[in-house]
Amino acid sequence: MKILSRDFAIGILMFLTTGFFSADSAADETLLDGTFFSKQYLLQLSGTVMNETFSGAQALLILMPAAPGSNNPYQIVIEGFPKTNSRNSFYWNGEFSEMTAISNKISCDIKRTYVKPVPMFFAYLSPELLKHTGALELLGDEGKKFAEKPALPTLIRPRAGKLALTIHSNSVSGTVWMKGYDPVEHAFVLYSARFYGKRSYRLEPKQETKK
Repeated sequence: MKILSRDFAIGILMFLTTGFFSADSAADETLLDGTFFSKQYLLQLSGTVMNETFSGAQALLILMPAAPGSNNPYQIVIEGFPKTNSRNSFYWNGEFSEMTAISNKISCDIKRTYVKPVPMFFAYLSPELLKHTGALELLGDEGKKFAEKPALPTLIRPRAGKLALTIHSNSVSGTVWMKGYDPVEHAFVLYSARFYGKRSYRLEPKQETKK
């Protein structure tokens, strides 16, 4: 009876182990179509940053196989589109976060750090930049638009943050939040956004510059 019990237990363990690896394989095939090629999605973002609500921002998500030696199951890079530093967009590099993946759901956490921010960022226009132009007081809303036109978004490196994704073959949805210190405002700023995207091909963002 003891032998039968032991064999039964081993059989159950092998069944569970087989199911576990099968689930991993199925997840790989679902997210990357069973290949080693990357997939690209164009995202539409809406959310809040500082005390302002925004919509209409865009970003490009690239899902790739994990780099050799990585502890994460995949590599995910998200950057603003059509410019990498487009206003109210963000840059995320999955290598600098702890990632878990279950089926088609991926969660990434930035380790909290108050010493050295991670090499990611979110981009928003610090209100302090507009105060020194004088246009806000003179022209109101029109002055604000005038002042914003030549200004570049401020890049805030997060000291904490989380990304959650649900990925399908032709679409993706999720949420992100990042919190970091703004040296212009001299305050911590929270960026929070929801996004939805569809599969895209051969898109490539550029860096925004202003004269």
